[in-house]
Amino acid sequence: MVLHHPDSEPQTPRGHYVFVDGPSIDGTLGRVIGQPPGPDTRPDWRRLETFVKQHCGPAPYEATFVFWAPGQQGFMHFLRTSGFMIALGDRFVPGQSCADLIRERIARLNQAADETQPWQVIVGTHNPDLIAELPELADMAERITVFGFSEFLPDAPELEEQIDFYDIEDDARLFRSQLPRVEFDDDLDEAPDGLPEPGYQPPLVDPPALEPAPLRTFAPRPPRPVGDVRELYLVVDGRSIEKELGEILGEKPNPGTRPDWGTVLDFARSQSQSPDGDVKALFAHIAPGHAGFRRALKDLGYTSSPVRPDDTQPMRPVVEEFICGLLGARALRGEAGDDPAPDIIVIGHGQPIFDALSDIPDRGQRLCALGFPERMPATEFYPRVEQLDLERDAQAFGAELPREFGVDVDDFDPDEELSRLF
Repeated sequence: MVLHHPDSEPQTPRGHYVFVDGPSIDGTLGRVIGQPPGPDTRPDWRRLETFVKQHCGPAPYEATFVFWAPGQQGFMHFLRTSGFMIALGDRFVPGQSCADLIRERIARLNQAADETQPWQVIVGTHNPDLIAELPELADMAERITVFGFSEFLPDAPELEEQIDFYDIEDDARLFRSQLPRVEFDDDLDEAPDGLPEPGYQPPLVDPPALEPAPLRTFAPRPPRPVGDVRELYLVVDGRSIEKELGEILGEKPNPGTRPDWGTVLDFARSQSQSPDGDVKALFAHIAPGHAGFRRALKDLGYTSSPVRPDDTQPMRPVVEEFICGLLGARALRGEAGDDPAPDIIVIGHGQPIFDALSDIPDRGQRLCALGFPERMPATEFYPRVEQLDLERDAQAFGAELPREFGVDVDDFDPDEELSRLF
């Protein structure tokens, strides 16, 4: 490991460089649980950044997920929206493997390293050859971390002084529920019938099924009178959030700066009054929409609704108009059947949406606008519409947004404000 020069000033950490050996993790998971992995037993990769920053400290985070080509489009889109870069290995090229790709990338990092600036490498793998090479392969890294299933990680005391080992379930907490682990015979050379072989990679790797993530704690849902159970609708104006977020960032949003739509749905479920936290989630967007993104939305639990643009008026807010029309439906207004009127959360910022929400008859339901409140109409004009913050309440972003809230002239410290400005 490289040490800083004693006379040098402390440097901002260069970064956490994370590599996930997809075939190794997925194949070993199948052997751990005693069956091919499914949507409910695969890791929730959105939690990886939290684990890395908790155990390795604050620093820029770059993660690469490595798996066999060609890859499933929906899963690759999910990875990109979760902050991963993607590297594909060719399973038909003799001698090439996902571990080889990871070796190449770590070697490049090592060659380009500035010995005065710390950086770390974190690898998810069970490949014993790759793990054994890491201390020399990344000898300019300040710290090396390996995570995986501890029973499959190498029993090498000589490496423990150079590598920090973590269990992917117990330490990294990447799973939504406890795995049904089975006893594993170390002398077993072949996987039992029906289990994936080492290096197994299924044609479709499922994005995580969404349950409230234990690494995030949301505000408790408001109390509801006993027996008054309402459905909850979550309706997303995809065009509105893209526009408002772009103005906050000063540039077009990318997969690393867009909301984590799985976390948004987790938040909505935390607000649901139904016993099982059920939410009817609709994502409205301009037609036709990216096929991979629509598939990822479906896998996360959303219904995707493309809205045809107006060719004669390119700036017409057709998605907003569509949502306003939906809010006039009898079911959402509580006028269909004997069931209580449903709670509604709309991700949108425009005045027409607030007008449509306020027009719904008051039957004791919650009507919420989720987004950036500083970009919504003033609360005094729409007292029935509760304003929720997509960043602070729903915790939908992996990094703090550069939002400007303005100075409250009734409550500010002149000295503090002046020092902030200059």
